[in-house]
This record gives sequence, structure tokens and C-alpha cells, in this order.
Amino acid sequence: MTDKTIVAIREAAGAYAEAVRTTQRFFEHLEDTEDPSALAEYATLVEREKVAEQARLDAIEAAGLEVPSIDESDPDN
Repeated sequence: MTDKTIVAIREAAGAYAEAVRTTQRFFEHLEDTEDPSALAEYATLVEREKVAEQARLDAIEAAGLEVPSIDESDPDN
């Protein structure tokens, strides 16, 4: 495994963690679940989480890291 691969995994994992923290902070300040702007913001945050999660999984896969017994990203499982 090259240093670039490890750096890519770290960066992708950090970006995913930050996306999740951003969503968590959104919920800390949420006051009205029926507010259309809150719904739109939440939809945006969820999409960012999905993109960041996929980037994290792609980086992990590119590094050859896989634990079949727990890795739900593997469609063969």
C-alpha cells in the first residue's frame, strides 16, 4: 500500500465524519420539522453524507481493505 493510498483513506474518512457531524449539528438546532427550508437543508446534508460515504468506501476498496464478514459495501455479501 502506498502512502498516497493511506492519505486518501484518511481524507475520505475525515470528510465522511465531518459530513455526519454537520448533520448532527443541524439536528441540534432544528426547531420545526415541518419547515420546508429545514427539509431542504436536511435533504442536502443527507446527499453530502451519501457522497462522502461512497468516497470513503471507494478509497478503502482501492486500498484493498475488505472484511467480508462485516463489509456491507460488498454487493456479493
